[in-house]
Amino acid sequence: MTEDERDTLEAKGDRAMRRGELSTALALFQQLTAAFPGDKSLAEKLANLKENLQPSELTSAKSRFVPDPSAPRTGASALDEAEVLAARGDHAGAIALYRKALAARPDSELLKERLAELFGLIQAQAPHRPPPAAVPKTPELLLSGLLDRIASRKR
Repeated sequence: MTEDERDTLEAKGDRAMRRGELSTALALFQQLTAAFPGDKSLAEKLANLKENLQPSELTSAKSRFVPDPSAPRTGASALDEAEVLAARGDHAGAIALYRKALAARPDSELLKERLAELFGLIQAQAPHRPPPAAVPKTPELLLSGLLDRIASRKR
C-alpha cells in the first residue's frame, strides 16, 4: 500500500467516524493497521474506536466488512480528493473542492462543518501581522523597517 492510498483510507476512516459510520471506520482502520503495524497513531485511533463501540457492534457482519482490493477502482470523488488535500496540508485546494461540492449540495451540514474546520486551521497557521496603526507613516521609516527585517533574515 502506498502513502497516497494510506492517506486516502485514513481520510475516509476519519470522515466515517465524524459521520457516525463506525463499522465502516472500524473496517478501514483495521485494514490500515494490518498494512502499517508499527504506526502508533493508527493503532491509537483503532483502540479509541473500539472503546466507543458496543460489543455487539464489534461482532456484527457490517463491522467485519473489508473492502475487496481486487475490485475495480473508480475515480476518486471530489470529496475524497478534498480530504486527501487537507490531510497533506493543501488547505486552499481542499477548500476549493469543498466549495464546489457545497454549490452542488447547499444543504449539507457536513460540508459546511468541514469548510469551517479548514478556515479555522488556516487562521491558526497564518502568521501574525501587525495592525495597520503599527505600520510607519513616512516612506523613510517604512523603508528603514523593511531593510532592518531583511538584514535580520540574513543573520
